[in-house]
Amino acid sequence: MFKKWGIWILIVLFALIYSVYSVVRHLRMETYIFDLGYYDQLIWLASHGKKIYSSILESLPWIDHFSPSVFLLTPLYWIWDSPLALLTFQAVFISFGAYPIYKLSINKTKSNLFSLTLSFCYLIFYGLQNAISYDFHAVALGPTLLAFIFWFYEEKRFKFFWLALLIFAGLQENFLIFASAYGVFLIFKYKDYKRGIPIFVGGLLLFLSLIYFIIPRIFAAQYYYVTKPLETSSFFDIVKKLYTPSSKIDVVVFSLTAFGFLPLLSPPFLVILAEEFLGRFLMTTNSNWWILGFHYNAILAPVLAFSSICAFEKYFTKKEILASVLIVTGTLISLYRVKPDIPKMLNKSYYDFSKTYAAREVIKEIPQDASVASSNNLGAQIAHRKGLIFLTNCVENPKEWGPDSKRCFNLKPDYILADMDPYGSDNNFYPDYERDAVERYIDYVQKEKEYELVKKVDWVYLLKKIAY
Repeated sequence: MFKKWGIWILIVLFALIYSVYSVVRHLRMETYIFDLGYYDQLIWLASHGKKIYSSILESLPWIDHFSPSVFLLTPLYWIWDSPLALLTFQAVFISFGAYPIYKLSINKTKSNLFSLTLSFCYLIFYGLQNAISYDFHAVALGPTLLAFIFWFYEEKRFKFFWLALLIFAGLQENFLIFASAYGVFLIFKYKDYKRGIPIFVGGLLLFLSLIYFIIPRIFAAQYYYVTKPLETSSFFDIVKKLYTPSSKIDVVVFSLTAFGFLPLLSPPFLVILAEEFLGRFLMTTNSNWWILGFHYNAILAPVLAFSSICAFEKYFTKKEILASVLIVTGTLISLYRVKPDIPKMLNKSYYDFSKTYAAREVIKEIPQDASVASSNNLGAQIAHRKGLIFLTNCVENPKEWGPDSKRCFNLKPDYILADMDPYGSDNNFYPDYERDAVERYIDYVQKEKEYELVKKVDWVYLLKKIAY
């Protein structure tokens, strides 16, 4: 029975674990405007037929990331009008990615032991865990789609293959480059020039058109993540960027470790891995892309899993126990190094919501149609509105904060919602991560009689704009 239903038991189990973790984390108010609130606002607007506009960016969303595929999730809000719908869908969808991985493995290896072991290691891969444990992101849906792309191609179900590839490329602009590398992979592995060349050329041209023409000309904005051209760097500078800081080495080593280094035995897959690592290490200055945390490594999961299957097919056909032991050992080593956040749900204290009482009492006082400047953690709770911005101290420091966030906004919100808990996360005070600066700003707007305090419970403040 387990041989027949084992994969579904794994999928349901992880979907349940990841869903419970995600929902409880949100109820604990540990999700943020960036990124759950950002996506929640956009999909909520679309589900209600309103103009799609990010008040957080003060622009159309495309200058941050080009993610039209995410609006395919709009019908979720017709059924469950809550950010929990996004979090639960993400958890279930990520878990469902194990199905095509299992099907690929069982078809190629004929080993149920290895196939189930690989599926388990796929589901527990640190990149997927980190994607679950840090809000909702469009790119977190990519691994499952990519797994289906691999499977549909192997099964020659090309109508579904093209549909999945189209949705995948629409999740984020850098997936167009990923798709381009996948085209090269098809040429190397399958000698499929008919599909490989159009995918390679099309992905590359669409990416370049998007960031250098469509976004600046049509959306009248500068694409955030364009970095200085590499030609301004010397050859040695470029090489140095590949391994400094050392966190880049960690990402490569422990991603391969997680699958027992079997992917190294499948050279065609190195084309895809090289594109992913080179793009993240050389083409961006965002250090979050270089580390083991966050959601950026999730997309590696199906690539590493499928390459492991191909390595088994070639070198381990009569050594299924050895291959399984290598992958399990590698997974345990990588998890010990990364230490994902999800295991904390095993502690009883994770289900203690007593610290959220104050915020919930204060949030009740905010009208549904009011605009709000909010602390990062509380903003994710109230993103179903047109006007939501970060609570920042623009008075003391009006300089632009960073590429995908603002410190000063044109909107003068109706309310200010502040979680000033000195023992809370520094992320609550994103983008400056400075509680004292926010406290000084709250004092300033009251002193200048711009806002008045209308409710305070413990460390949570609600201020209302004074009308004259």
